[in-house]
Amino acid sequence: MTVSYSLDVSKNGWFNAFKILIRWRGSLWRLVWRDLFMWLCCYYFVMIIYRSGIFLSADGQRVFEGLALHIDKRIDWIPLTFILAFFVNIVMNRWTRFIDNMGYIENAALSVAIIVRGDSYEDIIARRTLVRYLCLSQVLVFRDISMRVRRRFPNLESIVQAGFLEEEEKVIFEGVEASADKYWLPLNWADQLAFRLMKNGKISSDTPLLHLHNEIKYFRNCLLTLCNFDWVPVPLAYPQVVYFAVYIYFSLALVGRQFLLGSVTDKTLPLIFQIDAHFPFMTVLQFVFYVGWMKVAESLLNPMGEDADHFECNSLIDKNISTALSIVDDTYDQVPALTMDRFKTQKDPLYAENALPKV
Repeated sequence: MTVSYSLDVSKNGWFNAFKILIRWRGSLWRLVWRDLFMWLCCYYFVMIIYRSGIFLSADGQRVFEGLALHIDKRIDWIPLTFILAFFVNIVMNRWTRFIDNMGYIENAALSVAIIVRGDSYEDIIARRTLVRYLCLSQVLVFRDISMRVRRRFPNLESIVQAGFLEEEEKVIFEGVEASADKYWLPLNWADQLAFRLMKNGKISSDTPLLHLHNEIKYFRNCLLTLCNFDWVPVPLAYPQVVYFAVYIYFSLALVGRQFLLGSVTDKTLPLIFQIDAHFPFMTVLQFVFYVGWMKVAESLLNPMGEDADHFECNSLIDKNISTALSIVDDTYDQVPALTMDRFKTQKDPLYAENALPKV
């Protein structure tokens, strides 16, 4: 489930930043610690080779120092900030589109409840079936783009057992010949059912039927957007460029950011600064920032995955079917008794004692 930290920033405070920084689940530290550990191991391995005097002679150490200086002066030729900024911007826009098109059924269910009228058993079944078909289509899409949903619904039989599909419908579904995926079939059933309801007088006219069709079409468009994003990801060369640039940068830093002991640097620095640096503090900060940035973009590339910050599609499926059935059946045609509201005589809303605003 997506990690929430909204409560930590519910009001301004100087300690808010620390409350966010010390979080672990879904955090920057959880993303980068393994990579940082491996990089530090490699860094100290290169340091031992350079400083021990066992693997390199004095001439070899001078060659190493010259190479390190050459790399350190030119390592910023790799435009890491520029590459990462554009990449994160692209994947962030895709991530936002994913959220907007996950498929929320409330509007369609409310339209079904107000358009398809009647209290008979057949009317109740018709309303429930209409929204169930929409949820079924969402399940079929999600199980092909989310591993979590695929594990929950590995085949059509599991969808039948969950109640989204009836046995007779499963036979019809499997009997339809199609060269591509059949996500559209339950939506077609919903449209055809709505048309029959109008013919039988359960929908008053063509206008509400058209409105209901538009709600079904909008729901389908949302699912189509998700399918398109899954079908056509960000061109492979773009993430390859980003990963290659980041890993090459810090691979070069293994040599270029070593603290040099030879005469090349000793003669150019005052004695007080000729201190052996045992820990590459500034390079570690760079590593956390750049690799963390890259890891965030990597997580956003496929928000339907299985990381802590990816979307919980199973929860949305459960929420949609329960909410839709409650709208079209459990609360259908329910209106509280009409009474005069308190604002007729009470002009300003009052607060409960335990909900008084703090000054």
